[in-house]
Amino acid sequence: MRSISSSQKETILSMASNGLPACHITSNLGLGKSTVSRVLQDFLLDHPIPSAGHPTKLSSTDQHCILLQIASGKASNTVQATTHINSIIPNAVSSQTVKNLLKQHSFKAVTKKKSHYLRQCTRSIWPLH
Repeated sequence: MRSISSSQKETILSMASNGLPACHITSNLGLGKSTVSRVLQDFLLDHPIPSAGHPTKLSSTDQHCILLQIASGKASNTVQATTHINSIIPNAVSSQTVKNLLKQHSFKAVTKKKSHYLRQCTRSIWPLH
């Protein structure tokens, strides 16, 4: 790993103090994103750590609405909860997103108990082995 000079560190700090985001600093100086972030974290204690990944598709209000739908019994499965939330929010989400939310909040899927298709009188005539 190549160390950067003190003049580059000063340039990074001055650009950050002028309000430039780290991505613009990296493109202007030709340094790596992690290098610029590390310098900013070392010298600026109030500099936020960049978050990884993509932003969430559901706001906290939308998540709360889905959880209330399931908990109150208005929606009995993820497809019904997805249909309800897609009628409210502008960007549609998939049922897998809702399923992941429910799993994150410790909701468990309940499988239906299978029943026999033969009637009681038919079962007595044809015993199941």
